[in-house]
Amino acid sequence: MREIVKVFLAAVILLSGASTTVMSQEQTEATSSQHIIKESFDGDDPSFMLGGQIDLRGNSAPWHIYVADGKLLMENRKDPQSLHYNDIAWVKFPESEVLASTENLVISANVEAKNTGNGGAGILVGSGKAGTYLMFSVDGQGSFHVLKKDGRKLRPVHSAKHPAIVVGAPNQLTFEVRGTHVVFFANGTEIIQIPYMKRMANSLQSKGQAGIGLAAFGIGKFVFESVEIAKAN
Repeated sequence: MREIVKVFLAAVILLSGASTTVMSQEQTEATSSQHIIKESFDGDDPSFMLGGQIDLRGNSAPWHIYVADGKLLMENRKDPQSLHYNDIAWVKFPESEVLASTENLVISANVEAKNTGNGGAGILVGSGKAGTYLMFSVDGQGSFHVLKKDGRKLRPVHSAKHPAIVVGAPNQLTFEVRGTHVVFFANGTEIIQIPYMKRMANSLQSKGQAGIGLAAFGIGKFVFESVEIAKAN
């Protein structure tokens, strides 16, 4: 009889521990979801996407910006030297009533570039409006491109092919900050590190020059399938 009781108590303790673990995981996932904003561009009203931070009224030649089939598209048919950016300056996380600056947040985007020449779709670290940013993009031929603007001139920093970049399908692009460098990733693989001091400046020093965004350059159709914005680890 004592052995049966012991077995019963052990089973209760084991189940209790498993239940606690499951609850802990659920609580962690719930907490994590409160610090992530997801946008899949398939809502009924495009004006509310990313809290209204996607500027569908900002079309300017040669760019046409629109939402179709659950995707955000940036299309340029004329100017191979043109870049279009969409700054994302403010966000509101789930379960929060406070708008947060994106100055210290991280963006991740699933993008596909449908182009044959020099161009790409990607993410922006910094502020297009302030004219201080790094852009990391991929093209339709399996290459990545890093562009930098700090003042009036937009400069190419580095371009190369990389086996982590998928051709003919979306690529997930993101970044993290390591000290004075921005590290860019494609599909979970580290691609390149770029020195970028302004990203590390605090809000009083940066004067709005730090932030995140989406961008495309060159001739082609540039597709953004989904976006996530999160607090940095």
